[in-house]
Amino acid sequence: MNAQWEAYQADIEGHEAWIVFNAGIARELKSMDLPNLLSIQVEFSPATPDGLPSGEDEERLQELESELESWIAAIGGRYAGQVTIAGLRTMFFYVSCGKEEAENLIRRIALRKNMDLGFRMQADPSNRTYFELLLPTHDERRQMRDLSTIADLSARGDDLQTPRPITHSARFGNRHQAIAFANWARKNRFIVDGIRSPAREEDDFTLLFHKTIPPLPEIINADTAAISHTTGQLGGEYDGWRAELRTARTG
Repeated sequence: MNAQWEAYQADIEGHEAWIVFNAGIARELKSMDLPNLLSIQVEFSPATPDGLPSGEDEERLQELESELESWIAAIGGRYAGQVTIAGLRTMFFYVSCGKEEAENLIRRIALRKNMDLGFRMQADPSNRTYFELLLPTHDERRQMRDLSTIADLSARGDDLQTPRPITHSARFGNRHQAIAFANWARKNRFIVDGIRSPAREEDDFTLLFHKTIPPLPEIINADTAAISHTTGQLGGEYDGWRAELRTARTG
């Protein structure tokens, strides 16, 4: 099975939610005969202000998910993803079996694990739940990339509170678009490092620009949101950002 798990944070009706989805099935679902959506819910006691479980509860939930995934895969189903919000985790599976077969399976697992499991089966032949609920939007993917870069810096011992040049890159189909964006960047306190004309292996004009700030999520997100929006309006593509490591010793 082509499982490729990705995670991101989202807001659902004013509540902070954590979504984990199987990106590996995005291209496969349309060609698979899995018209029914099986939703399984389990409650836990939130251990953090954002509603996440404790380490012990998380281990218990992961064991449950592993068993559910294994059994449902055995009847031809696929695990699409999960949503964790306010002490409740909902797991989504696409299956071809009927409600009675799925319900019997869930009840057997609930008895064996000694857990209360909520259960719902509904028709979803177009896989709407996966594509509209679990898959991240363009903005959510941008935030995922930001958090991933920040997490990498942090894992390498970065002092995230230390300001340093945050260098961004954006591509445009013509010089007029690149110049228009450069003007916007300067008005928004970025320093434009230059516009690189297309090379033999490239078709785009690439703009490099930076701002000296600490790479904190709330600051970075505000900048990347504005950059992504403006490049899109001008017909360009935002490639993301990079920053040099700053530890307590390097300053």
